[in-house]
Amino acid sequence: MTFSTRYGYNNQNPAEAILEDAPSWLRLGYIKILEQFTYTDNDSRYENSAGRPLGTKYLNEKICIKFRREIESSATDSYGCDEFLSDLVESCEWYQFYDFIEIIGKEIKSEEKMWCESPKASEYSDRIERCGFGKYLYLINELFTESNVAWKMDEDGILKKSLPQELSQRLEFINEEIQDTFESAHAHYLKAVKYSTVRPIDPENSIKEITCAIESIGRVMYPKSTLGKVVQEMTKENLLPQHLITLIEKFYVYACAEPSVRHGNPATSSVLIDDAEFCLHVGAAIIRYLIASYKKRHPEKNQSPL
Repeated sequence: MTFSTRYGYNNQNPAEAILEDAPSWLRLGYIKILEQFTYTDNDSRYENSAGRPLGTKYLNEKICIKFRREIESSATDSYGCDEFLSDLVESCEWYQFYDFIEIIGKEIKSEEKMWCESPKASEYSDRIERCGFGKYLYLINELFTESNVAWKMDEDGILKKSLPQELSQRLEFINEEIQDTFESAHAHYLKAVKYSTVRPIDPENSIKEITCAIESIGRVMYPKSTLGKVVQEMTKENLLPQHLITLIEKFYVYACAEPSVRHGNPATSSVLIDDAEFCLHVGAAIIRYLIASYKKRHPEKNQSPL
């Protein structure tokens, strides 16, 4: 990270992470990355420069079709195709910019797969290192980190909303913990994380799924019970602090009362991405707490702690 970024002097590194935006300076940074993976195709005067994977003319046609843009003559002209591709990056809608990044990643992965499956695969190792998907992944995430962009590309070429490292680790621990004993909760849990991190972000469904995950764990603890009934049973048993049981109850009340989360409602949803992320934090904590409580009651099911 540069000096100007570390100390807040860089105007191109806003204090608040970029989520639903793609500033011009971010697009220009991406164009510089893109140049390392493209060459002028379908022209005998131009060789595939350094074995780069993607033909510019091919990309222009593909992106124009995807974005429903007119394919101008310069898009397939050897002298104008590079500029046309850059114009596409600079002029598309902010959400199309991120579509663009995923599309290019997918194309590079496809080319790399062909290299690896070739009878001469060993000859492509240097090319893969210089301009394969791994290099693209590294450059994209480096650009996003330097630019304080909230998205991060994963190994599948999918952009996900990045989470604080500590929360990300906890979510992974929970994922491992609930796969066996809490199979139903696991399915809901994975959906909750996906709706909070994978484009398009769906805050209502994220809250719904994390609530369902909690409820599923409750049903293992108290069979055939809704989360409301689970709270009642926990209150009767008096094995857990009442104020913490109340917290779980309030979480459930919020999810049920908020339009478009647990139940259909004609009212317009007011749920924000921040609300969903907060609920994911709290819901993950509740899940860990309930699992710990369950293990105390069933020591024979004890595994390594979270």
